[in-house]
Amino acid sequence: MKVWASASAIGLSLAYFSAGCSSEPPTDNGYVPVGGTSSAAGTGSGTSGSGTAAGTSAGGSGTTAGTGSGGDTGTAGTSTAGGGGAGGIGGSGGTGMAAACPAGVDGHCKEGTVYPEVPGYTLKLVEEFDAPLDLNADPIWTWSDGNPADGQTGFREQNIKFEGGYMTLTAEKPEGCTPAENDCIDSRDSFGEAQAPATKATISEMGVWSGELRTKYNNYRYGRYEVKLIPPNVPMGNFLSTMFIFRTPKNVVWNEIDIELEPWKGKDQVFGNAVNFTGPGNAPVGYPNDPARNDAWQASPGPTFDMYAEHVYAFNWTPEKIEWFVDGVSIRSFTGEPQNLISTKSGKIMMNLWVFGSSAAFGDPSKNTFPMVAKYDWFRFYKLNSDDTYPCVGTPGCLPAEDKTTSSQNNPKEMNYGK
Repeated sequence: MKVWASASAIGLSLAYFSAGCSSEPPTDNGYVPVGGTSSAAGTGSGTSGSGTAAGTSAGGSGTTAGTGSGGDTGTAGTSTAGGGGAGGIGGSGGTGMAAACPAGVDGHCKEGTVYPEVPGYTLKLVEEFDAPLDLNADPIWTWSDGNPADGQTGFREQNIKFEGGYMTLTAEKPEGCTPAENDCIDSRDSFGEAQAPATKATISEMGVWSGELRTKYNNYRYGRYEVKLIPPNVPMGNFLSTMFIFRTPKNVVWNEIDIELEPWKGKDQVFGNAVNFTGPGNAPVGYPNDPARNDAWQASPGPTFDMYAEHVYAFNWTPEKIEWFVDGVSIRSFTGEPQNLISTKSGKIMMNLWVFGSSAAFGDPSKNTFPMVAKYDWFRFYKLNSDDTYPCVGTPGCLPAEDKTTSSQNNPKEMNYGK
């Protein structure tokens, strides 16, 4: 694993698009720094997050926020444009009300929220998780029936919930299964783990059920990916709480860009990687453990960083560079290497929670406590303006043939859209 341990703060400001736009200068990543100026509401518990007409409850909205950071995480208010503002550094926005998104934006937005502009990018997808998604009917999102190649976790639909203004992913042991048992879930067929050209794969016995939310199609490429989440509070356990882009089927080309929260190195570290690997000829591709083909890294956003608190994680993916951010601060950048160039292939957006078993590669399994719950407040995707292909409109028909193979189905309730 390659380690990169310095962090550089970037001076930031916001430009918003909405009725009555702000005239503040544009920036390259769309966040409000501590001490910056925001045009969104601050959380009620913030030190200087109140606006000209700020709400009286925690998470209440004001027409103009104060000059603070948007406040610390507090009790979610009932305001529809709750705390933290569109920049997303403050507390949870509360349950709010689902609303139609701006023209050209997919997903489910929050009523009254003004979403930041990111120069060079266009907002294309928002999920506020304020109302349940029907993962068998939603045009964008679905669930996976797969499992990570390592560990003891199987994914299923019922371990994804929408409650209290969050999406939750819960890792749990089957009833009667002890913490040390890794074979309580029978071997089964999986669409989510299919290896081309097959439509299904047989996966091994597992010991933990969890959930994975993913987009249906390989329809996302260059852009800015942002998520606000809280991982399970299980110090020194061996879980991974994630947001990433991943291409299926994985055995044709391994295309992956990750943000991973892993407790085994302490609460002040963030992990990630960038992988782009195609085997010689038509050879199937497995996970490239060769460091030359996998830019795996860990970095600390700062000595006081606490991964168990709520933070905003993001990465920008362009043809020239991948750059990762935590709460608006750049912590890592990657410009490609001879054997691991920046990928040009599209992928699926994924968020999951998975647990290792007897292996201590990512922590001490004896520290695991169940159930574990990861909470996702919101997700946003901004398309890079120069990408004329993804995301395409009219899926799956609009997708190039290589993006809709019969091996790209996600679960048994989904109609196979491949050719």
